[in-house]
Amino acid sequence: MSASLLNFFFALFLLQTRTAVAQTTNSSIVSIPYEYTYLLPGGFTGNLNQTFANSTRTGNATIDNPLSSASKAPFISYDDAFLRILGSNPQPKLIHERDTLFAYEAGLWVPERNEVWFTSAIEQGMQIPTHVNVLNLGTNTVYALNGTSQPVTNPNGGYYFEGKVYFATFPSNGTYRGGVISVDAQTLEVETVVNNYFGLSFSSVDDITWARQGNDRYMFFTDFYYNYEAYADLPTPGLPAGVWRWDPQEQVLLQVISRNEIFPNGVRVSPDMRTLYVTESFGTAQAAAPYTPQAGPSAASWYGPYIYKYDLDAEMFPVNCRQFGLVREGIADGIHVDDAGNVWTGESEGIVVRNPKGKVIGVFNAQYFLEDKQADALPIANFALAGDTLAVQATTRLWTVKLGKTVVSSGSSIVN
Repeated sequence: MSASLLNFFFALFLLQTRTAVAQTTNSSIVSIPYEYTYLLPGGFTGNLNQTFANSTRTGNATIDNPLSSASKAPFISYDDAFLRILGSNPQPKLIHERDTLFAYEAGLWVPERNEVWFTSAIEQGMQIPTHVNVLNLGTNTVYALNGTSQPVTNPNGGYYFEGKVYFATFPSNGTYRGGVISVDAQTLEVETVVNNYFGLSFSSVDDITWARQGNDRYMFFTDFYYNYEAYADLPTPGLPAGVWRWDPQEQVLLQVISRNEIFPNGVRVSPDMRTLYVTESFGTAQAAAPYTPQAGPSAASWYGPYIYKYDLDAEMFPVNCRQFGLVREGIADGIHVDDAGNVWTGESEGIVVRNPKGKVIGVFNAQYFLEDKQADALPIANFALAGDTLAVQATTRLWTVKLGKTVVSSGSSIVN
């Protein structure tokens, strides 16, 4: 087929596109036809070091102009389902800003306190100890968590479950060995849940989720070599990276997904407790230098740009792994699931929302929330879904977005 004939058919396709570039009543939302994500005219260009909206150009103004507009907008929609999440007038609000990386990991809603708890970045751990910060959603004030029965040391990822907040904690250069702790949301009593496997300490417990089956409860958590980016001279890890499951009924701790499958980062369960989602941080194990992975574009890096899903079988073991999402830029870090089963992940492009089939329906644009400082800032690693509010942890900035609907209710099985 000749180039001119191909372009004719593509022009016809544009005219027949149902959504075209959807018009909205709010200029902060730019809607892009989903077809552009898989069908563009010949000669298009793109760059894996930049976002889809920033780098994709075709020479056709009908396509290029909305993409250019989307690169500056806070909200990029690819599907009407995302517009329903946003509502007619979503309003980003900058709550707090600092010079330090104070808003980076965890990101969890504590409904009875009307608060979002989050943690600072481990990357600055040698200079500023990692700690828990709190956003009061009623007053929009931010303060450091204090008054706990014992210090919360090196917290990273976290999860709210049945009145307690669970934190993944890292070992440090001192005597602290890391593991998983719980903080009672009312009394602030701190307890250690797990901290070793037959005398071997974990490398860097990163994220946590809880799942139910009848009256039984199961905690899944990820462990990999992230801590070595922040602290020097740590002992060589004695345990392989992987996903672990703690069964408090039988008091059994098992690694249920091994590093032979993935190097895991974030982990969450679906509302029906039948699916486990895991984001990956490493593409392959590098025997020569396993604790100093190279960062970079997903196609050229050791970091694996994948989101995986597993079925949870009758014994609550993860089985039947398949790829759920391929990350466009960088990796997926923090992950949350809403009551409708949509999967939200923190990526270099921003907070990306996929429906239960894996279709990207929209993006909370990192370029907007990081205020064009992506070159000298970490990506949006995590966030929180708090009823009808999204808390965006943009490293040195904390934003909220009032959504058009409640995405996670206070009585949900997956308040997280």
